Amino acid sequence: MKLKDYEFGFADATKEYIRKPEIFENAFYDTRNIVDKLINGFEFLLVGRKGVGKSAYSAKIQSLSKLPDNELVAKLMNLSDFEFSTFAKTGIDSDVSGTQKYKSSWDFVLLFTIYKTLFNDLQMTECDPINDIIYLLDQAGFSLDSEYKADIVRLTKVKLGIGVVNLDAEFEKKYNTSPNSYLERISVITEKMLYSISKVYLNDRKVIIVIDGLDDILRYKKNKAEIISSLIRSVDFINDKVAQFNKKIKIVLLIREDIIAMLNDPDLNKIIQDGAIILNWNNRLDELKKIVDLRFKLCGLTEKNAEECWDKIFPTKIRGKTSWIHVLDHTLYKPRDILQFLKYCQTEYPDNETLTLSETQNVLKVYSNKYFIEEMKNELSGFIDEDIIYLIPTVFRRLGGRAFDLREIGRLFDEQCNKCVTVESVKTLLLYLFDAGYIGQLVSNGNKNGTKRSVIFKYRNPTARIDYYQKFITHQGLHSGLGVRL
Repeated sequence: MKLKDYEFGFADATKEYIRKPEIFENAFYDTRNIVDKLINGFEFLLVGRKGVGKSAYSAKIQSLSKLPDNELVAKLMNLSDFEFSTFAKTGIDSDVSGTQKYKSSWDFVLLFTIYKTLFNDLQMTECDPINDIIYLLDQAGFSLDSEYKADIVRLTKVKLGIGVVNLDAEFEKKYNTSPNSYLERISVITEKMLYSISKVYLNDRKVIIVIDGLDDILRYKKNKAEIISSLIRSVDFINDKVAQFNKKIKIVLLIREDIIAMLNDPDLNKIIQDGAIILNWNNRLDELKKIVDLRFKLCGLTEKNAEECWDKIFPTKIRGKTSWIHVLDHTLYKPRDILQFLKYCQTEYPDNETLTLSETQNVLKVYSNKYFIEEMKNELSGFIDEDIIYLIPTVFRRLGGRAFDLREIGRLFDEQCNKCVTVESVKTLLLYLFDAGYIGQLVSNGNKNGTKRSVIFKYRNPTARIDYYQKFITHQGLHSGLGVRL
């Protein structure tokens, strides 16, 4: 078979699900039973670095809901275009911070999303408690047919007291109380919404709301930690309440590990400890190979032929290692990395059935330049100043792949931007690069035969901690794209 005949999918799992849903039916690998835990277990946070496959689990859950006679209803709430700047206006009193500042607003948004699913997808039009709440929400200007962006705009108006006359009148008529603040209105509404959910009859059906696309909040500068902390607290709160009602309704949140790391609210630690699944592949290289084999199998190969496919396409050995390990050394052990390498093989040599040593090395160069370096820059975006990110390839190119320390890399940045980078900003950059795996740390180990140095990369050793007094080295996957010769 020619390389162009294989199906390796898309970099974006959501796009992959829309255009190639058969991938999630025939080429999804989940030996840890993460999908089952997210649907049926108490875990609701799927945490992992960018590119480890979180969105693939969202797509798999959605694909399961499309199977005939399946009792699962899965709805994706993609926050990639969420109006965070508008949502920020719904925070409660300015003297409140942490997980409580936006929790009430998130409670409403998430519960209203559940209501839309119950009414529009499960056709629960004859449940009186649900209908009562829908009428109340209609008085407040909220529509079951609207997207969540419109809901956020309307929620902001409620916060400002705009158009709440009918809502307050209905409150007083139905509940003999007239709320006089945003927090009071939203708290009473969410309380009634939760009560109504306790009265619904699902008849063995399950509802899963999957929240993805939270990366977009990194573009927003103000209150992002409080908004995210409040979201996590809200999801945990609603899931616990619904579980108490014994209703099979659950909210699942996909979130990047580096976003979790920037939250410093101690109240969240117990939630994360009890409800998170950490997704990584550092000690599961055989499972990464299985993902690749399943993609080969998509074109009609038998399981045995699919398992042999890699060795038939690539050279047996490269620099003393198998070609599989050699390519892995140019990645961060992420499914997206491996599959994007294979996509570049298709792009560069579509009519080839096999690749020579020089052709494989050429693909690695293209992959490094067009994907790996750009992925590094994208992963830093929102955490590091854009001007510094822009300079990283130039600075790394000047390092030439050799070991460096804090002082040297600081000097190189100074030379590039005329002393615009502080020591603290360089430390912050090194921390994020180290945590993401794009630089490793050289550690000296003394023994009776002398001093031996080893390299520690965090994607291989998740418990590793940065030591600014040690020397660092850039990841091999960056070198060929930067023109570094070792």
